[in-house]
Amino acid sequence: MSNLVWCGITILILAATTVGVRFYARPVFWLSFWHNLVWAAAMLVIGSPLVHYKTASWGPWLTLITGLVAFNVGAVVIWQLLERRGPQRSRMQERWPLFRQNPDYLTTRPVFWTVAGLYAVGFAFYLINIQTRFGIENLVLQPTIIRKGADGVSYLESLPLPARILLYLGPLVFAMIWYTPALNKPFKPIPRVLLTIVVLLTMIAMLQRSNLFIAILLTCALYITGPLAKQTTSRRSDGFLGSVAKWWDVAPKGVRILGGLMLLGVVGLIAFQSVGISLGKTATVEVKSGAVSSAIAKTGLASPVQYYTVGAVAFLRLVEETEGQPDTYGSSTLALPLKFVPGINHEEAIRGYIDIGVRTNVYTWLEPYYRDFGYVGVLLGSLGYGLLAGWLFVTRHRSTTRLWISAAVFATVFLAPFATRLDSALVFSIILSIGVIGFVTRWQLQRRTPAPVEDRELVESR
Repeated sequence: MSNLVWCGITILILAATTVGVRFYARPVFWLSFWHNLVWAAAMLVIGSPLVHYKTASWGPWLTLITGLVAFNVGAVVIWQLLERRGPQRSRMQERWPLFRQNPDYLTTRPVFWTVAGLYAVGFAFYLINIQTRFGIENLVLQPTIIRKGADGVSYLESLPLPARILLYLGPLVFAMIWYTPALNKPFKPIPRVLLTIVVLLTMIAMLQRSNLFIAILLTCALYITGPLAKQTTSRRSDGFLGSVAKWWDVAPKGVRILGGLMLLGVVGLIAFQSVGISLGKTATVEVKSGAVSSAIAKTGLASPVQYYTVGAVAFLRLVEETEGQPDTYGSSTLALPLKFVPGINHEEAIRGYIDIGVRTNVYTWLEPYYRDFGYVGVLLGSLGYGLLAGWLFVTRHRSTTRLWISAAVFATVFLAPFATRLDSALVFSIILSIGVIGFVTRWQLQRRTPAPVEDRELVESR
């Protein structure tokens, strides 16, 4: 059957799954809804005349559909398990006063500036590395030379590991600036706009779109799953931005969420296209080959459309060509932790290219599960991801730190048809950083807040 028929079947199954979750597991509905919408939209484009990719047989399509449905099943199952257990308090919260502190914000201004400073240090090392190896002027004049690397070493791999880790803080800094409830004292409109521009420019200068995507999507996830800033009518209307901010404060919640998502989408698209154009990634080859239609090329959106849709078809072709035979047996799914184990081989994050009508090397977030354990890996890997994402989503309001970790995992759902997943170094570093920031913030709060009477009595009795 053609891609059109299989895409139609997949969309119908996703729609039925979404309706089922809505009626039988409402607490995880929005997680299921956005996961299924992202995939259904990709299927809609793949089955349309806008793109012309190679087709696949029924086996690969059933493998893909199994993975999509399994994610939903995992989210529903974990909600049912949590519902049966009822509300429970963490043992850490019971035993240690530090973990009882649950502020309405992620962190404070001083901690934010510390994180932003660490990111600035990492970016400074990046600029020094670029100047040493390529010349700083080539960031603007010839960025493609930098992306290709030199002497067989990538321009990012040549950075010291600590500097690379610090660069992963960029999306988190962006989210803390943009999402108002992140800080105990949010920035006013003008400083927020200026800080946003600075952080965006640094991420664009890194010539990578992954950081930009996660920054935008993490903030979107917070708008969708988290609380908004408390409404107030006391803000002064100083100029145009002040007037907009005052109107924003009194706008209905739905309008604020939709407006925030639309603005983030525009910012993300501009940043995405800026990086793509600077690197010559405008899907010109794909348009000439006929894989992407000229109608899309005329809109200037050929590159985003190709970026969004190739992963799913590449995964189908991978299953078609390998016939369900695993070849890595765990080293793909566990690639990140295995990097730190001496003497054990691990799979590289960048895969070889495959021909789907165009050449691509991204295979959706299902690829490591399939390479490790074939069809069973897709089923169990997606089920496990759904269990984890569902657990975090249902329990996200237990603490602000968990809300942010849930949002980081939620953000990967938007890039599921491409490649980003939980075990990527970027996402894992962001989750770890959120945990550290939350711990430091609770420690600060505990120092300023007198301990409850029962805690003081316990200490004195010791």
